[in-house]
Amino acid sequence: MASAEIKEILPVDKDKLFEAIIRYENYPQFVEGCTAVKVERKGTGKARATYHVSMVKDVTYTLDHLEDAEGGRVEWTLVESDFFKKNTGRWELKTAGKGKTEVFYSLDVEFKIPVPGFMLNRLIKGGLPSMLKNFEKQAKKAT
Repeated sequence: MASAEIKEILPVDKDKLFEAIIRYENYPQFVEGCTAVKVERKGTGKARATYHVSMVKDVTYTLDHLEDAEGGRVEWTLVESDFFKKNTGRWELKTAGKGKTEVFYSLDVEFKIPVPGFMLNRLIKGGLPSMLKNFEKQAKKAT
């Protein structure tokens, strides 16, 4: 099992960042390794998304998302995967002044196959700062 979290203040509006996060279908444009996403809306604040990602190998997984725009929170849980046993996490967004957002991102995954520690660190923790920057850029594009 591997987990990672990051907390940072980004110079972007909370609502715009939230919108960038829940536009899962846009992830292939700016999330490294993401090649396709199919989204099925399950009503207000609920979405099921199937991700196709090229990591060490091509991986497919489906997550259920709960979206709370008012609370600035997005949580997900694994539905099915050919690679993950577990994939849960959340985004928490709080206004941190005019045009700034405090971001907390947490991820907890477990794989169906053994993954070496150095690779885990690179996959799970290594990309978090650049991932946040990519979401920031995407949110600013929506201005």
